[in-house]
Amino acid sequence: MSPLSPSPSSSTSTTTPSRTAEMANSKSLALPDLHFTYRWSYISLYVAFLIFCNVFIPCLLFYLLESLTPITTKELIGISSAALGLSSCFDAPFRLIRLVRHRSEFGPLGSDVWWHLDFVMWTYTFALLVFAFPLAIAPAIAFYNFFLMSTMMLVGPIGVVFLFSLITSYFKYPIPIRCSSEPRGTIMKPAAFYCLEDVAAVDFKHGRAFRKRVHESILVHASFVIFDVPGYAQSPPFRQLMMEETVYWIFMAAVYCGITAAVTWATPLNFAFGWVLGQFFMWIFVSAFGCYFLARRGLARERAWWAARGTDLKLDKEGPGGIEEQRRQEQHARAHRDSRDGDSTVVEHGPTVPRNEKEKEKSNASHESSANNNDLNEKEKQERIENRD
Repeated sequence: MSPLSPSPSSSTSTTTPSRTAEMANSKSLALPDLHFTYRWSYISLYVAFLIFCNVFIPCLLFYLLESLTPITTKELIGISSAALGLSSCFDAPFRLIRLVRHRSEFGPLGSDVWWHLDFVMWTYTFALLVFAFPLAIAPAIAFYNFFLMSTMMLVGPIGVVFLFSLITSYFKYPIPIRCSSEPRGTIMKPAAFYCLEDVAAVDFKHGRAFRKRVHESILVHASFVIFDVPGYAQSPPFRQLMMEETVYWIFMAAVYCGITAAVTWATPLNFAFGWVLGQFFMWIFVSAFGCYFLARRGLARERAWWAARGTDLKLDKEGPGGIEEQRRQEQHARAHRDSRDGDSTVVEHGPTVPRNEKEKEKSNASHESSANNNDLNEKEKQERIENRD
């Protein structure tokens, strides 16, 4: 996978001029291996958790309580509202804790300020705030169908943010705030690019190492000049892929909002309640399949585009971010850990003393004991002489 090239103010490159010249002469563009894995067990558990909290529990409570108890519709919606927001009480705080408390491991590059969160976290927080309005208002004002608009209120703001990123990217407006690993004043890229970096680094737990490999790959791409076209324009197929993915998710968000609104206001509450909650996950699965298809097609198109210009894309296993470099870093860390353990403390029925200090104490004790033995021998000799006399 070859990421998008940033503006010149983005991350620092470790690509040397000699390495760039070598790649240009060989007509082979070597990109760092991103080492991305899907962690399917993690995905399966998380999806099961979301379905359990957002479909199974609300529907079970709503339909059982409606059938077996004399509870009012207002009370039913109030109980369902509390159940529907349950999963957000876990995933959002855990992601925030991972970004704040473990910032050096998962946070965006270029800043260690705790509130400099990534693009996905800020977007998700904004969407959750809007999502909370129908959950809180619908039971209070007896506007029960409005409760079913809650999932639309979650998807809609994300689509708006994606649209904003597309507009600023098209008109090349520099943004006045940090955006994930990019500093202030950077021209914003389509939102799909930031999701690529943030979701893999935080949610899939690949950490800052993944962020560095993504941006290193960008900078290698930018430094490989064929037509004297600067940085960001080096790989038009990849830029097109990021734009297509962003447009695709904007379109799918609009489709979801339209279908949800139609079902909410045109069908009875008993039917709409279960359908809208189940429809949300059906929409996610269909949208994810389309996203995967677009990504595969776009990456194949990029490889063909470079091949048509006499350049082969390959993974650089030796350069920055390559798998060989990762192994060397792991070996270095292991050697450092072993050397640190070698100088670690030794405990022997007393206070903890570093090993080198312990050896010094042992040598001093042996010298003192030998000196004491010599003194005893001298005293014994003097006593024997006195006894003879």
